[in-house]
Amino acid sequence: MLVKCFVVFCTLFSLLVAVCESKLLMFDDFEGGKLNKEHWTHGAQALKIDWKTKGGKLEILPTGVGWSYFGYGKVAFKNFGLQFDFQALQDKFGNGCWVGLLFRASEDFKFYQLYVTPADGVGTKNYARWYVRTDEDRNTWEELRDLRTKLPFPVISKQWYTLMLTGRGFKFELYLKKKEDKIFKKVMDWTDQKSLHLEGTIGFISNLERHYYIDNLWLFDSPVDLAVEPKEKITVCWGRLKQQ
Repeated sequence: MLVKCFVVFCTLFSLLVAVCESKLLMFDDFEGGKLNKEHWTHGAQALKIDWKTKGGKLEILPTGVGWSYFGYGKVAFKNFGLQFDFQALQDKFGNGCWVGLLFRASEDFKFYQLYVTPADGVGTKNYARWYVRTDEDRNTWEELRDLRTKLPFPVISKQWYTLMLTGRGFKFELYLKKKEDKIFKKVMDWTDQKSLHLEGTIGFISNLERHYYIDNLWLFDSPVDLAVEPKEKITVCWGRLKQQ
């Protein structure tokens, strides 16, 4: 009994330390009817993303043209823990749209990029796809095709999901869950052997008819375990330990 109590105490103490040592860099629930300009910028005027807050969420609108537009956060980071809700919408043909995330990004078009492609979309369906870009020259924008990974369950348009991405150094881990679920499923992890982008912001990307929502975005300065909602970390850990 004493051993079990000691294990419980040590585990909770370690978790509390991890949470306390992680600084919340940004939280946005997109309430209030206007985009928070302290958090977000359109980036280059010529490639200005079309986004707006609508009903307490961020709406990334289709561009109607073939090239990509970008929007960026204003908080730069190195190590990070990122979590947000997303909903892929549909194009005019009823196909699910991908969701496009930038991380460690800069407005001079240096970034890592993640696409989540829905199961009811077109092309490579229900996959995580990774890209890098190192310059304004579009020829430096390339997919890391060996990293294509099937998602652990079908992601369907017009339904809410939660994504978690962490980065420590140049190792990245991706997790996914249905919004109503408590526990994430790991999609994959990978390491950038070229160590391309050490620091940057988050951002989103749109083009042509791509259309999606973002909500409840949390950004921490370290890859603390976000496998449950941030406010529930201690409660869930305690509950699991009591069941042992």
